[in-house]
Amino acid sequence: MQPRVTAILAAPGGAASLDRTLEGLSRQTRPPEALVVVDTGGPDSPAGRLSLSGAAQLISAPAGTGLGAAVAHALRAIGPAAVGTEDDEWLWILGEDNAPEDAALEELMATVEVAPSVAIAGPKLMRWEDPGVIAEFGETMTRFGASVALIAGELDQAQHDVQADVLGVAAGGMLVRRSVWQSLGGFDPGLPHIDASLDFSTRARLAGHRVVLVPSARVLSKGHPEDFGRSEGGHARRSRLRRAAQLHRRLVYAPAAALPFHWLSLVPLAILRSIWHLLAKNPGAAIGEFRTAFSVAFGRSHVSAARVNLARSKKLRWRVVRPLRATWAQLRERRVNERDARLAGVEDTAEPKASFIGAGGLWITLLAAVVGIVAFFPF
Repeated sequence: MQPRVTAILAAPGGAASLDRTLEGLSRQTRPPEALVVVDTGGPDSPAGRLSLSGAAQLISAPAGTGLGAAVAHALRAIGPAAVGTEDDEWLWILGEDNAPEDAALEELMATVEVAPSVAIAGPKLMRWEDPGVIAEFGETMTRFGASVALIAGELDQAQHDVQADVLGVAAGGMLVRRSVWQSLGGFDPGLPHIDASLDFSTRARLAGHRVVLVPSARVLSKGHPEDFGRSEGGHARRSRLRRAAQLHRRLVYAPAAALPFHWLSLVPLAILRSIWHLLAKNPGAAIGEFRTAFSVAFGRSHVSAARVNLARSKKLRWRVVRPLRATWAQLRERRVNERDARLAGVEDTAEPKASFIGAGGLWITLLAAVVGIVAFFPF
């Protein structure tokens, strides 16, 4: 039986991005059998004024709905899968700023059709304005649970074009078997902004499924996942959301015996990390540390429900994902690459650099000297 693909496009707003993404969908060499556009941008959203036809369907969701919740809205709208076809149905998840290249879906399907054990496949995300640079290609986590992009910000020279099993893939452009999505309960509601796809992929791994990257499938990506539905987000907000996601996953993944110790360490760790941020001249992240720690420790939490969901679907031990975690050598290499990229950006910038002469320092010094001579000449 021909596998059926339903593309789910969450559109919180942004007409320019949405038009480019819809154009990419219309040019697929292997088009999806159905397209569901979930309008999450409110009454004035550009998506709400779309005129869709054919296999496309437009539904509305409350303003501010996240990507995972938008997928859940779409699945309720299209109804349950036909009996006996659950394993032959796939969901292709896209945000409004994920414009697929022409053969993206064809390459993804070609991979999963020859590997029945694969439940999740991720494309190579490329920068929106610079398609020659990799925005993100694969996700993993450190020993302490911090999320890390496997590849990010590198010029694409096919140096990473090797199909490989990974711990996680990005949400934008993710192809997932519908039966697996439903059996795992979709994205964790406790991760509405970031790390939802990494957590979902990790749970799929622990349930016995494979997660792979498909380098020949390329999808343009614009912005950060934590800015979904927002025009932009600051560094302090991103740091706070990433830390909150890390703490949430730490409480979900921890053994029951270690859970009280993790909970008791939230505030003391926030104090230590705040001091480190101040020493590292990053004061904006210090306030977020306390806000995040108290929110996770005493605020409304989805940890209990997430732990129950994980225990229900988990079939393998955590040691199966250990080889897929980031090593210290990879983290060191990543920091070196990021530092070199920052230095190259400063050296290649077209803006004039501040200098003593060019910035006016010499003229101010001469003017001050003249004023001083005139004012103090009688002495």
